[in-house]
Amino acid sequence: MPSSTRRTFLGTLAVGSTVGVAGCSSSCPDSDAPEPSVVVGTDDAGGGFETVPDGSWPSPRFDAGNTGHPPAYRAPTDSLSLRWRTTLSAPRADGATADASSPTVAGDQVYLTTGAGVFALALRDGTERWRVSDLTPATTASTTGTGDELAPPVVGDGRVYLATDAGVVALHTDDGSTAWRATDAAATGVPSTSGDTLLVPTADGLAGIGVSDGRRRWTTDVDATLPAVVDETVVVAGDETVALDATTGDRRWSAPVRTETHPVAVDGTVYLGTYEGIVALDLDDGRERWRVDRGSGRTFSAPIITPETIYAVERPGEAPDATFALDRTGDGPPDPRWCSYVGEGAVTAAAGGHALAVQSGPSDRRAPPRLVAFTERFGEATWGYTTAERPQPPALLDGGVVSVTDRGTVVAIGGS
Repeated sequence: MPSSTRRTFLGTLAVGSTVGVAGCSSSCPDSDAPEPSVVVGTDDAGGGFETVPDGSWPSPRFDAGNTGHPPAYRAPTDSLSLRWRTTLSAPRADGATADASSPTVAGDQVYLTTGAGVFALALRDGTERWRVSDLTPATTASTTGTGDELAPPVVGDGRVYLATDAGVVALHTDDGSTAWRATDAAATGVPSTSGDTLLVPTADGLAGIGVSDGRRRWTTDVDATLPAVVDETVVVAGDETVALDATTGDRRWSAPVRTETHPVAVDGTVYLGTYEGIVALDLDDGRERWRVDRGSGRTFSAPIITPETIYAVERPGEAPDATFALDRTGDGPPDPRWCSYVGEGAVTAAAGGHALAVQSGPSDRRAPPRLVAFTERFGEATWGYTTAERPQPPALLDGGVVSVTDRGTVVAIGGS
């Protein structure tokens, strides 16, 4: 469906302190899978990057606030090609929907986990730099809100932090050697960093661990899968949404907002994908600022936040998933802009006027999975990566993308 039709439809929706989006059996009028104008396949992979893309993607949602938005990056859009491709050992992971984690990138290395351990690959050509095979990554809630996944590595200050089935492990990025192991913290979620503290979801709550030595400093009894950290405040979400002091673990406020996805925090606001829509809370005191209300029976993914746009995927249950793009309007409620069918997918990253969504294809499974790039303004599908396996949320760099499939195939895509 043309993007102008999407804008016309969404522009007629009511806006107020609560934004109502007209309910219907379909998520949005764009009920057909988007057809990108350029498609990159898995064949004819090159020998590597001539110039390695700048930037990093050190955690599953880029930053500690989980925004999914690197402000200074540009998504690749022109002269796209598959720069390299490699397949890693990925034995079946019990309890996980995928046998490989999503990737993270720092310096000139790509990091990911499989049932065979943690891997570091050269960003230039995908060659293996090192692996640690005696670690089994923990199975944690997916960052896209679709099942469970192997915990991806988190990178910071020359170390790789990993949630494993035997606790939290810190590895040196240069060779994979062990810096420390915290075996008293049974990790159940992906860690986040705040200064000299590593914030780890565990079986007995959220733990603050020293990044230098792995010693536990505090534990607070709250639900958490991927904490959001900004301005020394930690926000976790589960049966309720709670804000904590990142240094002490002391509770600052709580709000009766329930979600199964992780929170996003930026610009003094906490964004939550909930069972009825999207909710924005004040970071200072937890009061509700606004909500997008889609009615019961529909769940929303954790949103991606850019200075101009809020992206979130709606999962209505009785209809295909759809990516919604909403205009950010200061501290007030957002204005709906466009929506597009994604088919059991999730929007995972945004930069340089584009958003990346993982699209699993229609329910009949005839179409292969894709990674699709949408324009921020009009929701047009400009390019896609097609693979016979389901892609994980990618790492977005300045002019490049690293993607991992659920069976351990790693590719790098670059543009001119």
